[in-house]
Amino acid sequence: MSALADLLVRLAPDYRRRHAVSGPQARALAQIERCRTPALGGQVYRCTDCGESDFSYHSCHHRSCPRCGGGQTAAWTARQTARLLPVPYFLVTFTLPEPVKRLALVNPALLYDLLFTESARALQAVAAQPRLLGGELGFVGVLHTWNRQLGLHPHIHYIVPGGGLRADHQAWRPCRATSLAAGREPNWLLPVPALSAAFRQGMEAALRAAAPALHAQVPDSVWRGVWVVHSQAAGSGEAVVKYLARYVFRTAISDERLVGIDDEAVTFSYVDRESGERRLCKLVNDEFMRRYLLHVPPPGQHRVRYFGWMHPAAKNRRLKVETLLAVLIVVRAKVDEPPPWHLRCPHCEAFALVIVARMPRAPPAPPSCRR
Repeated sequence: MSALADLLVRLAPDYRRRHAVSGPQARALAQIERCRTPALGGQVYRCTDCGESDFSYHSCHHRSCPRCGGGQTAAWTARQTARLLPVPYFLVTFTLPEPVKRLALVNPALLYDLLFTESARALQAVAAQPRLLGGELGFVGVLHTWNRQLGLHPHIHYIVPGGGLRADHQAWRPCRATSLAAGREPNWLLPVPALSAAFRQGMEAALRAAAPALHAQVPDSVWRGVWVVHSQAAGSGEAVVKYLARYVFRTAISDERLVGIDDEAVTFSYVDRESGERRLCKLVNDEFMRRYLLHVPPPGQHRVRYFGWMHPAAKNRRLKVETLLAVLIVVRAKVDEPPPWHLRCPHCEAFALVIVARMPRAPPAPPSCRR
């Protein structure tokens, strides 16, 4: 059960009647409304222990559906944790200034692609300088488009190992570790001012070339100002992987943050960035729906991307890094995994449900009923 999904289903028909929604937003709402209902069909189970029957409807698997993504999140977390290297990690965040982030309301697919491309290019360009690191980085980026109150706030978090692969692929170049003499982990990866300048310059050139009309909407002062880039030590990287995994296959808010729902407004909690205190945000239903739909990703937009020797096409370079770092590759014998949760019988609690029948999907709605 999901209180958030039930809320979206309740508000969606009226919101669509009174407000314009984009094609991706309309598809997201339609999928959420159909998720785990007879419209998507399902399966009938029978328990081999007690003989009782049960049924379940299929999930929609849409990226904006609050009911879906739990299993994918756990699997992604396990994969990324297993791939962590025995080096210190850093969390590097690139954020767009206000006049540029507003362009996401016009062309989100273009802006998010440029945000990924130019922030990754800035990281690699600065890391390649011999006086700073002199190596190629390998990192994972996760796109977030929201702030803590569900407003539009596009930014990318990168999980970056503290070092790079030398250009000739014959050596590992660790990041500068000025604090190692004191027995502490290194807390410095690359100079933030250099990252900020490279990111700003790359975004301006790319936006000017790809969309001159959008570039003209940004004041010249923005291209001369300081852009926010944040870098912090992240220890072994496990905590950062678990934090980012919560939003890889789900959207900006979860059931746990909902405090109150009534016919007029939605109240949810958030942590204030300045004070660190938990506060409440109350939005009328229409504004809550508007903010929620802001974060429906454009079609084909990947929230997670891999760069450098972490890219799927760079397996040989990744293997070279593991060799240089003497990563011990352990092949574990297969063990009996616990049975899936959906095969637990609700009557006798035994994991003994087997499929005995399938429920077909409902026919699609006529064109006049679609929005």
